[in-house]
Amino acid sequence: MCGIVGYAGAGGQSAEGVLLRGLERLGRLGEPVGAEGSARSAGVVVPADGGLGAAWGGPGGPGGPSPAVERLREELERRPLPAGMCGIGGLGSVPGLDGAGRVAVVLAGVVDAGALAGAREELSGRSGAPGVVAGVTPGPAADAEVVARLVAEAFSSCGELVEAVRQVRGVLAGGFAALVVHADEPDTVVGAPAGVPLVVGAADGAVRLASDAGAWEDGAVESVVVKGDQVVLVRRESDEVRWEITDGWGVVVAP
Repeated sequence: MCGIVGYAGAGGQSAEGVLLRGLERLGRLGEPVGAEGSARSAGVVVPADGGLGAAWGGPGGPGGPSPAVERLREELERRPLPAGMCGIGGLGSVPGLDGAGRVAVVLAGVVDAGALAGAREELSGRSGAPGVVAGVTPGPAADAEVVARLVAEAFSSCGELVEAVRQVRGVLAGGFAALVVHADEPDTVVGAPAGVPLVVGAADGAVRLASDAGAWEDGAVESVVVKGDQVVLVRRESDEVRWEITDGWGVVVAP
């Protein structure tokens, strides 16, 4: 099982632990995929201390329903992330980072190869060919990196992460869902689906995002499915977390 999770909380709970538990639940849903019958990798990103803390583990092997998450836990024991109350995670690939390490993206599903090829050509013409995450063969990780670079460019022009994601979502195609964080908006998570489900749920002073609601802990009493032409913004503000879904023109449609 592959998928993505996001979290923003206001109660002081570290995002890292919530994300790991969500990824483990995703690993228990349906049939696992990847080498040796398991998701090959898992990763998390937490905005904190003016930057992004990122870690990933894999490839997974025998040893339980979520061996890739077990490898990720081992990596985090060796190199803990900075404390942060917002973050994103992915199972089945690793996060993609832009060249400056300011934007991170996790993807579920597949972005259309033609759309990505055009994006790669544009990025190459402006700033050199985009690379891939070190040690990872081309595929979802490289795709997520290209999307992260596109979001970084759009953000530099519009100055708002939700609008940057909306613009990038408009030029991509395929069956995917994306979650995005930016170091310049450390209390924000933005999600955009395109053929792969994305659900937002709020409870107990926190908001969770996932490609499958089964990734949540019990208690996410309010849940909404984000449609394919919409973008969801989750933002932590002092002692509360707010969320809203907007359409392709930026008009609020929920809650």
